[in-house]
Amino acid sequence: METIHEQKNKFYIGVNEDEPIALLNYNIKGEQLIIEHVYVTRALRGQELGVKLVAKAVAFARENKLKIIAYCSYAEKVLCENKEYGDVFSVHND
Repeated sequence: METIHEQKNKFYIGVNEDEPIALLNYNIKGEQLIIEHVYVTRALRGQELGVKLVAKAVAFARENKLKIIAYCSYAEKVLCENKEYGDVFSVHND
């Protein structure tokens, strides 16, 4: 299992934050966690690393009582496909 690390405004998988193999960037604005970008290196795509990063963002949002907005189309797709994330995400978050 890959370890997900947390730094300011990002979750990543890899040896260090300067060379991640997978990365999720976010910002917090008020009571909203805004997912800006999810990236997985080409060689590792299809292994659900992006899904794991989105799940980590959901857990973080729940712990901090935040609602998620996804500017990243990949993150939005993952969030929409998982109805159990409905407590922190809806397609029409304000």
